[in-house]
Amino acid sequence: MPIPRAPSIVRWHAPSPSWFKLNTDGSSLGNPGLAGAAGIIRDSAGHVHLAYQFALGTGTSVLAELTAVCREMELALTHGLAPLVVEVDATTVISLLQSRASGKWEVQHMIMRIVCLQNSCSWRLFNMFLERRMVQLIILRRKLLLYS
Repeated sequence: MPIPRAPSIVRWHAPSPSWFKLNTDGSSLGNPGLAGAAGIIRDSAGHVHLAYQFALGTGTSVLAELTAVCREMELALTHGLAPLVVEVDATTVISLLQSRASGKWEVQHMIMRIVCLQNSCSWRLFNMFLERRMVQLIILRRKLLLYS
């Protein structure tokens, strides 16, 4: 019988004053499978400036994560919400963006779009552990099930 883990306190950490924090998540039910993305942008006081969710059709989890980052960065720049702290829970996506590694054309295309957006504003990329985003992930998966 597994030993239950002690609950952990999960909280949001504000960005520096005058910065905005972008939290994104992409997910697929299967790999590939039905995919979707969600995100939120808040200021240093925690006020929500932009939140979104959308279905992506069929795709991989990596492509869903990259699409979530790309679309939310586009929305942030369109609405003048910069500089940005970008938090992503997928370490694979962070590695791809930091190394600008190549892969399938869809992945490479999305990486290059994000690189172009990076050149348009100041930004920092961080890993957010899954435990801090579990509620967001549960909501996204429920929304994906509604589309299936």
